Amino acid sequence: MKAPARRRTPVGRRLVGIAATTTALATLGCGDDPLVVPTATGLDWLDPTARTGLAGVPLSDSVVVVARGPDGPLAGVVVAFTASAGGAATPAFTVTNADGRAATLWTPAEGPDSLIATADGPRAVLRGAGAIATASTIHRGRNRYVEYRAGTLPVVVSAPHGGTLLPDEIPDRTSGVTVRDRNTELLAEAVAAAFETRLGGRPHLIVSHLHRRKLDPNREIAEAAGGNPRAEHAWWEFQSLIEHAQARVVEAHGTGLYLDLHGHGHPIARLEWGYLLDGDALSLPDETLDLPPWPTATSIRRLVADNGVPFSELLRGPDALGSLLEDEGFPGTPSDVQPSPGDEP
Repeated sequence: MKAPARRRTPVGRRLVGIAATTTALATLGCGDDPLVVPTATGLDWLDPTARTGLAGVPLSDSVVVVARGPDGPLAGVVVAFTASAGGAATPAFTVTNADGRAATLWTPAEGPDSLIATADGPRAVLRGAGAIATASTIHRGRNRYVEYRAGTLPVVVSAPHGGTLLPDEIPDRTSGVTVRDRNTELLAEAVAAAFETRLGGRPHLIVSHLHRRKLDPNREIAEAAGGNPRAEHAWWEFQSLIEHAQARVVEAHGTGLYLDLHGHGHPIARLEWGYLLDGDALSLPDETLDLPPWPTATSIRRLVADNGVPFSELLRGPDALGSLLEDEGFPGTPSDVQPSPGDEP
């Protein structure tokens, strides 16, 4: 089950590019003035309480370790963080501040897990566990910026751009699109309720409540969060919760459907089904769209493969999603009535 419309960094790659060791940092220097790294005599968790969260999802709050020397908290100590059971820590290496503290974001693996902090000798172990969502799970991330409601159907619904929260702790983004999609939070709730009414079960629902000026969780993390650690935390939560929901769907049903809801301000009032195709591609004739690369370049490529019908039929034939909605009085493109957006955006 894939969500190709989302631009994201896979969770398994979050530590790529971090390459530092205590030894390397300790020997850095220039000429006869080497960099001296303080050596800690003790390492303790600021809060040693065991942590429990959803497997594969960052905890709502960072965990903090304190390095100590003979005279108390020690700054400048290199601390490495390692999850023992396949979880992750971001960052994996950091340096203690003036209060001797170093923080990381812990993503526990499924089942019992531990986070181990080491500082060239001393080590500290924080116990924890990663749980699996059940049908009654409602998970709200840090400051309730991101929300996940587990479902029972093989459907995952996300709404990344409809949030309204404008917290002062996160600066406004200075690049990329910052206009929010109006009412998509409400639309996501309505879609989930409609599934429940018709099918007796709910889809998995993930919503970002942050305004797009603060976070765009559909973009790569650099553009999405602008380097702000609070925004990056919410980005990881949003992406990881979608992956957690997808894993639950695959475990329970083998396959599923992912729906990413957006809005638009285009002049024509209609539904627009992107399927990862732009207007030029949608304007191609059916016989062209049925040839490579189009059937595998779309977000509904699994539907094409599983149904054994031409791509153009699923895209805008009489039984295509857009066409079925046209029959119910909801105009949209692509459909058999409006095969492409034409010259409109």
